[in-house]
Amino acid sequence: MNEAKYEVAVIGGGPAGVAAAIAAARSGARTVLIEPASYLGGAGTGSLVGPWMTNFFRDDPVIRGIFQEVVDELVACEGSPGTLKCLYDKPGSTQGTGGYITPFDTEILKYVLNKLVLESGATLLLNTYVDRVDSAAGRITSIGLRTKSASTSVYADQFVDATGDGDIAAAAGASYGQGRSEDGLTQPVSALFKMSYVDLDAFIDYTLDHRDEFVWITYPMLPECLPAHFAKRMVALSGFNRAVAEAKSRNELNLGRERLTLFSDYRDGDVIFNATRVNRIDGTNNAELIKADLDLREQVMSLVTFARRYLPGFAKASLSAAAGRVGVRETRRIVGDYVLTQDDVLLGAQFFDRIAKGCFPIDIHSPSDQTNVWTELAGAYDIPYRCLTPAGLDNVLTAGRCLSATHEALASVRVQSHCMATGQAAGLAAALAAMQKRTTRGIDIAELQQLLRSQSAVI
Repeated sequence: MNEAKYEVAVIGGGPAGVAAAIAAARSGARTVLIEPASYLGGAGTGSLVGPWMTNFFRDDPVIRGIFQEVVDELVACEGSPGTLKCLYDKPGSTQGTGGYITPFDTEILKYVLNKLVLESGATLLLNTYVDRVDSAAGRITSIGLRTKSASTSVYADQFVDATGDGDIAAAAGASYGQGRSEDGLTQPVSALFKMSYVDLDAFIDYTLDHRDEFVWITYPMLPECLPAHFAKRMVALSGFNRAVAEAKSRNELNLGRERLTLFSDYRDGDVIFNATRVNRIDGTNNAELIKADLDLREQVMSLVTFARRYLPGFAKASLSAAAGRVGVRETRRIVGDYVLTQDDVLLGAQFFDRIAKGCFPIDIHSPSDQTNVWTELAGAYDIPYRCLTPAGLDNVLTAGRCLSATHEALASVRVQSHCMATGQAAGLAAALAAMQKRTTRGIDIAELQQLLRSQSAVI
């Protein structure tokens, strides 16, 4: 069996893992990024989860750093119009978006993430699975990697678990929570999809004349001087409840929700649907994921037929993309030295060891029925470093949606912009610990915070 040695090993190539690997490698640490898929991006590419939700609180930027670098690269490649302010009828409301969104092209995003990771100096291992975690006395000593052609043992001083599911930390013995406290149920899984050749003008004109049909609706502001093939108007909304209910009563629609949520894309004629749902799925159980995938694809096809028949502007539209893997909102939440709570999020809590800020409202897709609960925030909140340090482990950090939080707090901090922010902090902290020969708890928090600021992160 082959062996390899690094200072920092990042497992998981989603938003959190990409940011962690870039930050660690730029700091001078020998870094490897390990991803089982053949591309980076995680939910944003594999599950088509887009647009990215807000990195602003009201009109103040809260998340920048590597997240902003990715956005800037996308804009340069015509893969995004940039971050857009969302206009609402009701003052103070941001339902469905958080107030700003960043649309992006999934294929261009794959290219941009590859580029930034490789330019950082990190080693990138795609199509690579972790099949063994060796640990002793509160430390991971090595992990086993498997590909079609080889098995390898990787030794590292520090490990960043950015798997989303907390696979590495859990295998090393970390405690974790899963689901809401009363019954352990997690938020539902979904499959996003895109329809093209929509008559967007007809659709948007309809929404302007029928505002009463929508639970929420917003019209994002587009910047001037966009490329000619970009959309000139955009809309994001959730509604059509009556049409959905009537179609269900006629057995014309198989859908796990009571309404449709959709975002017109930055390319004219494209619309992204976030409207499917399957409840009571354990995203760490492969058999249940297979069941969910089959059910969700049935919902996608049923909804495409419904849209062409009943939605204005969709008569000539067609399915152009669908999630390649189930979109999972919540699985394991690794218990850290601090557990971020609902009150911390809602009341804008501040912490001495803050390493990032959060700003997305609490958005709970009910684990047991078809409803949603959206709760606005009083202000941006701090995410403490202690949420990234799993209790009982000395050389492991978590980043992304497996960090230490309650079910309710995770409903805010799980979105991709926030995952990039915690990933950047975890990667930089891991590099500091490795290069200074310290544990994750032994680094100087003030030094970490200063380095994050130097990398344009907002803390």
